[in-house]
Amino acid sequence: MNNDPVARRARMPPRNDTTAPKWDESRPRELPQYFKELEYLFADCGIADDTQKKEYASRYVSYDTAETWLGLPEFGNNIIIGNDAPRPYTYQEWKAAVLRLYPGADASARYNLGDLERLVNQSFNSGLATLGRFSDYYRDFQRIARWLLANGKLYRNEERRLFQQGIPTSLWSKVVRRLEITLPDHHPEDPYNVDQVFEGAKWVLKGTDTSTTKTSNGTTGIHLPIANPPTVPSLAPKQEALELATTTAIVSALERLEALLTSGNAQPRQ
Repeated sequence: MNNDPVARRARMPPRNDTTAPKWDESRPRELPQYFKELEYLFADCGIADDTQKKEYASRYVSYDTAETWLGLPEFGNNIIIGNDAPRPYTYQEWKAAVLRLYPGADASARYNLGDLERLVNQSFNSGLATLGRFSDYYRDFQRIARWLLANGKLYRNEERRLFQQGIPTSLWSKVVRRLEITLPDHHPEDPYNVDQVFEGAKWVLKGTDTSTTKTSNGTTGIHLPIANPPTVPSLAPKQEALELATTTAIVSALERLEALLTSGNAQPRQ
């Protein structure tokens, strides 16, 4: 048996390996998590050299993205601080430069109120007809709202009202009837809190499908616009209506002309 810890150390996976860290470049918010996964691998594989870390971090993204990251000054150029001797930029300095390329990756601006409002509108339009779909809405709402509350970007009553706005009217009326039974002392002017509403919805929707609508990347499988888009009228009916109106006008003009001619021919000669 080989007891050499270096020999038993894990190795960084190939680029397209199923165990390789992945980042969906259309989701900049998930970039910090990509770096966290990389750093777990660095620890397991004994990768300590900053240049190697930069190269591996660029290895699992697209060619264009890797070219952008490797072209940053922080990738390899020296930095001079005060009177100190020049030194290479560290991996952490380079990573910070990469994160600056993606405003959505900034942990201090992870969510905004617009994100929550979009979720509310999507959920209202989707119908929330099953317990599984409602549970998705509850979890997604809580993830965003808790961050906004913790960072002073959302008030508690605003959170409660927004959650209720994401529930279709027909379902909401049933949930309210249930809550009036379970919470008889609740003041009618105060909004129910999110957990109370979720409990009421679970009772109303019991027996419905509980399967999640989440996809493998953690997003909901339903992508709806914030509001119903204006319908684009078909050009064919407009064309038909125009042709009909033109034909009608021509027929009407011919009929008037025929009447005038008939009337003129009917007059007696002097």
